[in-house]
Amino acid sequence: MLSKLRPITKKYLERIASPLAKAGITPNQLTVIGLLITFASAYEFYLGNQIIAGLILIFGSFIDALDGSLARLTGRVTRFGGFLDSTLDRISDAAVLFGIALGELVDWRMAFLALIGSYMVSYARCRAELAGSGTLAVGIAERGERLIIIIVTAILNIVWVGVYLVAVLAWITFIQRVIEAKKRLE
Repeated sequence: MLSKLRPITKKYLERIASPLAKAGITPNQLTVIGLLITFASAYEFYLGNQIIAGLILIFGSFIDALDGSLARLTGRVTRFGGFLDSTLDRISDAAVLFGIALGELVDWRMAFLALIGSYMVSYARCRAELAGSGTLAVGIAERGERLIIIIVTAILNIVWVGVYLVAVLAWITFIQRVIEAKKRLE
């Protein structure tokens, strides 16, 4: 759903990315920096500091959103960059849910369901697109929506609610993608 906003936010993100380009920061460096910031958020979740973790996650997610803009702005869009970004996003998602579970902010089984559901959303898109479906950015809770849910509930100090929502919505999104892939690939 948020993917529909990308054309609107594109020029704003490129304006913010412009000084980074002038400073010589590469898109892949920005991707790694975003991951490291997310690790700090996961650590704060582990410590039980939900509000701080949520605020750090806002910053990490924002940095993660900038890497693609920086790549387009500098003409450094590469297949490896896309691969790296997607791969580190999966690590980031796992780190956050792992930190929440280790901090005993939610039952570890629910964090596990949320994680597997989130992974299946990404995997379904990847496999469908490789099979020829075209871009499969469909579903009620893509990565952006799931991050917003975790951030908002963390800031409200009820991140366990966010993990439950992410678990349910990720599996619904996975099913939506399977249905859409079936339509497109048959």
